[in-house]
Amino acid sequence: MRRKVTDITTPTCTSTYGWIADNGNGTYTNPIMWGDYPDNDVIRVGDTYYMSSTSMHLFPGCPIMSSKDLVNWEYESYAVDRMEGDRYDLINGDVYDEGPWATSLRYHNGKFYLMFNINDDTAYVSIADCAKGPWTLFKLEDELYDPGLFFDDDGKIYVVHGQGELYLSELEIVDDETGQLSILSKREPGARRNGKKIYSYPCPGHRYNGYNEGAHVYKINGFYYILTTPIWKHGSKKEVAIRTKDLANGPYEVEDIMTSFMNFWGNGIHQGGIVDVPQENGASEWWAIIFQDRSKLGRVPTLQPVTWKNGWPYMGQVDGEKAVVTHRKPNIPNLEPAQPKALQASDDFSTNKLGLQWQWNHNPDNGKWCLDERPGYMRLKTSSVTDNLTYARNTLTQRVVGPDCIGTVKLDVSFMADGDTAGLCLMQKGFTFIGIKNVDGHKSIVIHDNLTEHASMSLSAGIIDVWLRAETPRHEYRMEFSYSLDGIHFTRLGGRYDMRYGTYVGMRFGIFNYATIKLGGYVDVDSFELTTTEHQGNLFGLNRKIDAERYDDQKFVSDKELQINSKTEWTCDDPNCDYNLSISNLKDGDWLQYDQVDFGAGDAAWFNVRVASSLTGGTIEVRLDRMNGELISTLHIPNTGDIDQYVNVKSDLTKKVAGIQKVYLVFHGACHNMCKLNWFMFGSGEFPQISPIPENLTVVAENASILNIKWDDSPGALQYDMMFDDRVISNVTSDFSQTGLAPRSSHTVRIRAKNFAGYSEWSDEVKSETVSDQD
Repeated sequence: MRRKVTDITTPTCTSTYGWIADNGNGTYTNPIMWGDYPDNDVIRVGDTYYMSSTSMHLFPGCPIMSSKDLVNWEYESYAVDRMEGDRYDLINGDVYDEGPWATSLRYHNGKFYLMFNINDDTAYVSIADCAKGPWTLFKLEDELYDPGLFFDDDGKIYVVHGQGELYLSELEIVDDETGQLSILSKREPGARRNGKKIYSYPCPGHRYNGYNEGAHVYKINGFYYILTTPIWKHGSKKEVAIRTKDLANGPYEVEDIMTSFMNFWGNGIHQGGIVDVPQENGASEWWAIIFQDRSKLGRVPTLQPVTWKNGWPYMGQVDGEKAVVTHRKPNIPNLEPAQPKALQASDDFSTNKLGLQWQWNHNPDNGKWCLDERPGYMRLKTSSVTDNLTYARNTLTQRVVGPDCIGTVKLDVSFMADGDTAGLCLMQKGFTFIGIKNVDGHKSIVIHDNLTEHASMSLSAGIIDVWLRAETPRHEYRMEFSYSLDGIHFTRLGGRYDMRYGTYVGMRFGIFNYATIKLGGYVDVDSFELTTTEHQGNLFGLNRKIDAERYDDQKFVSDKELQINSKTEWTCDDPNCDYNLSISNLKDGDWLQYDQVDFGAGDAAWFNVRVASSLTGGTIEVRLDRMNGELISTLHIPNTGDIDQYVNVKSDLTKKVAGIQKVYLVFHGACHNMCKLNWFMFGSGEFPQISPIPENLTVVAENASILNIKWDDSPGALQYDMMFDDRVISNVTSDFSQTGLAPRSSHTVRIRAKNFAGYSEWSDEVKSETVSDQD
C-alpha cells in the first residue's frame, strides 16, 4: 500500500542532526547523548576529558570520545579496529550480544589503556599514545569479566572484575615501549574467576549474589573505591560504592550512591565512572558519567554531579536518590565559550574516510566497499549471498537518536545485479527495512519485517536514484518507511512496525546491499541525512505538545521505597504499551519544572493538558519562575472516571506572557494518586473544537497479508488513532496499511480523529478479511 506524504524534508520544527544536551545558557539537559553509548568510563588527561563505551558486535568497536566541558563531545577514534574469527565476519555464526563488553579506560605513563572482556574468550587491552590512535590490541591470558583497570600509586596494577562475586587480579607491564600488560594472578583450581575473591554483594537467594558487576576502581584520599552495579528494585539496577583502605584484604564497606530512575521509570541509572574537575582554588568538583537503559533506543549516558559526604561519592542529589535532568554545567576554569553542537550523523561521503559516526555490523569485508572509485559516493558491493539481512556482511550502521529522528539515504541503484537487495534498515539483530529488490532485471521497492515481505511497489525501468527513508515517531518504539524518486515528495510504504529488542545494542540505521544469487553487483550511496525535530535540551514553543516526562526538575522527597515521588509510566491508551509516557503518582504540593518554554511575542491565550483522574477537586496551577511565582492560569482537573482514562482540558491564561520562561506546574488536591499527566501545551488563537468522527472508512485486502485502510480527512484533525481488532495504533494517517496478517483472517477496524481539544468518538466498525494465498 502506498500513501502520499506531504513534503517532510522540512519538519515543523527546526531540523537538526541529533540531540544537543548543552542549553547554551550555562546548563545542560540529560541525557548528554540520546543514543546507545553504554558502559561508560571517563578520565581526565590535562584539560581534556575522555570517555569510552561498549559497542559489542559493531566494528570498529569501543568508541573513544573527547570533551572540554563534559557536556559537548566529539569522536576521537575507536580502540578496536576488528576482532579475528569467522563469527566476527558473519561466517559460520555471529557474535550478536557478544564482542567487547564493559570497557575500562585509563591513562598511565603517557599511554591510553582500554580494557574489555569477551565472554567465553579472554580479556583484551588496547593501547595508544594518543586518543586518536593508532591503537594496538593485546590479548591477555585469562577472562576478566567487566574489568576495572587500576594503576596504583605504588606501581602495582590491578583489575577488579566479576559478576556477583568480585575478584582482584594483579597485572604487570611486560613491554615498556608498547605498554603491553600480562596477568600475574592465576585462577585457582575450581574457581569461577582469575585472582582472589574479595567481595560478594549481599542479595540472598540471587544466583550471582546480587549481580554485582561493571567495576570501576579509584584511590581517593587514602581510600580505594570500587563503583559497581547490583540488582535493585523492580528488576532494575543501581550504583553502589565499595570502600576500603586495603584493596586486597578489606574490610569493605558499601553504600548506595545512585538510586534513581530519573524520568524513565523502572530503569535505574547505573554503571559508569567518576572524574575530577580541578578548580582555581585547588579544590575539585567531581562528576559522573553513568548510563540509563532506554530499552530499544539503547543505553544513554547521563552527566551527574558528585557530592562527597562522609567519604562517599553520591551521584545526583539527595544522597544519590535523585538524578538531575537539567543542571548547571561543570565549572571548567578558563574555558572559552563554545557553540553547542550535536555529534556527527549525516554524511555526503565526500571525503576519503568514513565518518566516525559509522560502524559496520560485524567486521567489514574491506574489499567490498570504497570511497574512491566514484568520488562523492560510497560504493557498496555485495559481500554475502543470503536471504537474511541479519547475516549479510557490510551493513553500515549508526545509532538511532531520541526522542525522534528520521534517516534518509540516497542510492544510485543502476548497477544492482540480478537477485540483489539494497536499502535502509532499522536493526539490532532482527530488522525491518525498506529496500530495492532486483529480480530478472525488474526493480521494486519492498518492505521486509525480518524475513517476511510486507509491501511492494514496482519501479519503472531506467530509474537511477532512489531516496529511502526510515522514521521513528516521537517517543515511540516503532518505525515507518517511505520512498521518493525526486528527493522532495515522499510516499509511505507498508505499515507501522514494532522495534525489536534482540541484543544489548540499541536500534541502529543500516545501509545494506546483499546478493541472493551471486556476488558482483553494487550500489553507490550518495548521502545519508539524519534529522530530528529538536534543537537543544528541553526547549518548547507555542502550539506544541510538551511531553510531561520531559521535565527539567520536580519536587522530590527522600524515599528509599519509591512510593511517594511522582514518576513516569507507560499510558494504557495502547494495550501493547511502550509508546506513550505520562507522569503518575502526582499529589497535593507536587510540582514539575520546565525551564525553557518559549511564549514568543506573547500570543499565548490558553493552557491545555491531557490528564486522567478518578478524583474530584484537583487543580493544576501554572506559575512562572518558581513554584510560588506569578500565577498565570489555574486548571480544574475533571474526574475522568478512571485514573487511566485521559481527557483534554484547557484553561485560559490570565496574563500576557512573552519570551522564554521557566514554568512550574503545581498540583493541588488529594494527598495520593491525584492524577496522571500525559502532556500539556500553551496555545494561541481560538481553542480548537474536537474534530468530527471520520467518515467513509474502507478496508480492502491488497493480498493475503495486507489490509489497506482509508478514510476521509476530518475537519480540524491533526492525527488519527486506529482500533484494529482490540489494539489501538496511535498517530496514523490515511492511507494506512496493516501488514503481516494471516491469510483468510477476519478483522475489525475503527478510526477516531484527534487534535489539541481531544478525541472524537470512534467511527462505526468496518469488518474485512484478507484473501487466501491462492487468490
